[in-house]
Amino acid sequence: MLACTLCYCTTENEADLLPEEERCGEQPASLAGDIIPIINQNCAISGCHILGSERVNLSVSENIIQYANQIRDFTQSGFMPAPESGKQLTDAELESVYCWVENGAMDN
Repeated sequence: MLACTLCYCTTENEADLLPEEERCGEQPASLAGDIIPIINQNCAISGCHILGSERVNLSVSENIIQYANQIRDFTQSGFMPAPESGKQLTDAELESVYCWVENGAMDN
């Protein structure tokens, strides 16, 4: 009996199929130049991840680095930014977050 009659790829992003070194290239995203602007525009906003909220304060670089894996996982899954925020990351922003974390979540 044939176990798989129809096999298909479930990813929606072609970059997910590339080996890591090809996906992220030789120019990894930087915290200061790429990640902080993404966080400031989409996460560290009123009612979300700022000082005084019940959530992790992502207006602090050290917290972004500390929670890098969760940020990657939540953004890649579409869980964050929360849909009710009206914010949505572009494919390029998602890729920047992914590659920054995969390349060590450096303070660069």
